[in-house]
Amino acid sequence: MPSPFLGIDLASRALRAFQRQLDVTGQNIANVNTPGYSRQVAEVAQLEGTTMLGIAGRYSLGNGVTIGSVNRIRDQFLEMRRMGEASGMGRFSTLADGLSGVQAIYTEPGDSGISNALDKFFNAWSSFASNPAAPGARDMVQVAGASLTQRVRSVYAGLTQTEVQFTSEIGMTLRTVDDLTSKISQLNSDIRQRTASGDLPNDLMDMRDQAIQQLAGIIDIKTYNGTDGTISVYMNQLTLVDSTGSNPIPKTFDAATGTLTDGTLTYDVRSGKLKGLFDTLNNIASQKGQLDTLANSMRTSINGIHATGMNPNGTTGINFFNDGLPQTGAIDFDLDAAVKADANNISSGVSGEAGDGGLALSLSRLRDDTTVVGLAGRSITQYYADLVSGVGQDIAFYEGQRDTQAAVIEQIDLQRQSISGVSLDDEMANMMRFQRSYQAAAKALTVFDQVTEDLINMLRR
Repeated sequence: MPSPFLGIDLASRALRAFQRQLDVTGQNIANVNTPGYSRQVAEVAQLEGTTMLGIAGRYSLGNGVTIGSVNRIRDQFLEMRRMGEASGMGRFSTLADGLSGVQAIYTEPGDSGISNALDKFFNAWSSFASNPAAPGARDMVQVAGASLTQRVRSVYAGLTQTEVQFTSEIGMTLRTVDDLTSKISQLNSDIRQRTASGDLPNDLMDMRDQAIQQLAGIIDIKTYNGTDGTISVYMNQLTLVDSTGSNPIPKTFDAATGTLTDGTLTYDVRSGKLKGLFDTLNNIASQKGQLDTLANSMRTSINGIHATGMNPNGTTGINFFNDGLPQTGAIDFDLDAAVKADANNISSGVSGEAGDGGLALSLSRLRDDTTVVGLAGRSITQYYADLVSGVGQDIAFYEGQRDTQAAVIEQIDLQRQSISGVSLDDEMANMMRFQRSYQAAAKALTVFDQVTEDLINMLRR
């Protein structure tokens, strides 16, 4: 038989259930602007009834309601899509930003760039060829050559410095990965303990999901849900987080192959910010290699002609640019020591006559000569123009990819927000509904209390 106070018990349970629903609604409203917060819903469940024996036979009488669980509203499919797109976004954004910084080193177009220096260099040879006996003509060639070599070295040094900065950033990024995986592992442990005790730690799960999304922007990862509430995280063949804890990511990398190694095994990095840093380093290395080719080709072509000339000092076989075997590229590209010390060591012709400008004319024509060795059928000026325009094309491509990824992520975030986000209108409507339900339960409790009091008073008579 049920207690005479069953009605009071039913109403009090309802009050507690509606109070918890109001509490959860208040929690949602309080976190409407909290990044990573997932909307929560208090699910009510009917309590098992009590079987009773009546005149017509057995029947079941309900025992009211209780809160079955407080659940996060999440779409796992959208979360997985968001992780994949975040990795692509991390890569393309890093590449676009990194190459934009590299492009600034060239200062093109502008008066302080290599292109301007090349024009002045060949113009100086052309003027020298027109009037080799003019005072100061050799000095102009010497100054133009010195300016050109200085700018080539400056750009090369800027690229080298940027390369060092990106290498350092890779180290910091790898440490950030370790910080995030340690955080995920600790949250896994806390979630497992609270889940084992029957709790549903939604707040910790939100924090863990946010850390996983941050990690996905750095490297390409996959996640798997464990039966104990934990999440395992993998980067291709590498286990970063599992039920036993976190593993540090290898710190030895090879940007050219896009891999990390722990000394025994090699792991691919296929996307994310880390891949973008690798790709940026590779792009810088390619540009440095092209500058080396440009410097060495100018050494070979210009020295090959200049060394055949006779200068006012009566000497021949003098190079215009410093050279040697093997050629050293752009890092120390400079005038030959003799030319640097004395402009009279610059030759205008092969005869040594004051009016002979044939050699200077040949050198001025190298501006448009497509037979220069090592430049793949391009002139010196065209080769450099292609180098600079190639950087711009790469930036435009990666910015386009970044913008596309941003649009996709925005669309996914809108879908996530429609499911997991807090709508103040919906929450206020829920609050009114739970408030009315609470008031009705309170009224029922008052009635049951009055009926019980009347019954007790009747029995006292």
